[in-house]
Amino acid sequence: MKLCPRGHANSRNAEICAECGSRDLSTPQPRTPLWAPVIEYLLKLVPGLFLAIASVVTLAAGIEAVRENPALQFALVKLLILLGILWWLWSELPAWFRNAIARMLKRRREQGGGKGRHS
Repeated sequence: MKLCPRGHANSRNAEICAECGSRDLSTPQPRTPLWAPVIEYLLKLVPGLFLAIASVVTLAAGIEAVRENPALQFALVKLLILLGILWWLWSELPAWFRNAIARMLKRRREQGGGKGRHS
């Protein structure tokens, strides 16, 4: 999508604004590769499933271990803190993944030396 100085939205291949006729249009954002959303989805899904299963198993094992030996409470707390940190990292994944894709596309565009389609 391209924008004119007045903020009117136009298609990627527009040469002039359809509403006001301005030729001063913004440069559209680079196209996202088709595989990027699939990879992002898998990178969110797989660690999430792993963390969910690990959390349930840890909780069940922790309850059983504390019932048998109360001295294991400290080890359980350390494991739960580690799982908490992993959950936090997983929740942050989409932001840094998008930034990594943007950096990769920028590097490719700079190394290409202006090759490719510009719309």
